[in-house]
Amino acid sequence: MRRIVTIAATVVALLTGAGCGGEQQHKATAAGSPSVTASPTPSPTPSLSDSPAPSPTPSLSDSPSPAPPPKPTPAWTPCNVDLESDSGGCQNDFLTGDTCDAAYYSKALGSNVLDLLIDNRDYVDEKRLQDCPQFLADWKKAKTAITEGSYEVGKEIKPGTYQTIAHIIGGKVTDCYWERSRNGRTIANDFITATKKVTVTVRSTDEMFTSRNCGNWIRVS
Repeated sequence: MRRIVTIAATVVALLTGAGCGGEQQHKATAAGSPSVTASPTPSPTPSLSDSPAPSPTPSLSDSPSPAPPPKPTPAWTPCNVDLESDSGGCQNDFLTGDTCDAAYYSKALGSNVLDLLIDNRDYVDEKRLQDCPQFLADWKKAKTAITEGSYEVGKEIKPGTYQTIAHIIGGKVTDCYWERSRNGRTIANDFITATKKVTVTVRSTDEMFTSRNCGNWIRVS
């Protein structure tokens, strides 16, 4: 009976000691340094060397320079009066040549362009004269001019005031005869031995106007 009690006391003592030791161990752990909860590892910040290199911005010197616009080809340039026509000189004939060339050639040699335009008006290329506008004023006068001969008023010439052009080209009118007539009868006429210029007004009631040896006339009004 005594042996059983002794064994039981021993078991109780062992259990009590184990309990105390466990409690002390728990208290020691609690009194120690607090445990650190592991935080998530942050993602690494990309360095500048890891980022893609930006595309280089082209400089002004790298961009191609725009090509300058081509210079317009002049419609006509003054011809060279010192050269023959077949060597690149002036086409000095109104009939077979160039109207601008012929007018320029005449002026360069001292001839009066107005007088020549009147004499050659059937061969003048009016469209071509747009390329040498310095001659357009003379051409405007030449289109309504009168040369030698007789003209039917209202059909071949317009009524108005006409004037000889000898004074324009530095000459005189000599031995000039002009006449206004109707139904074969002379209304007015004159014979001029010598003068700088002659002015005649042709009326709408006139039938014919005649000019002999007076040179060319232009309509002034």
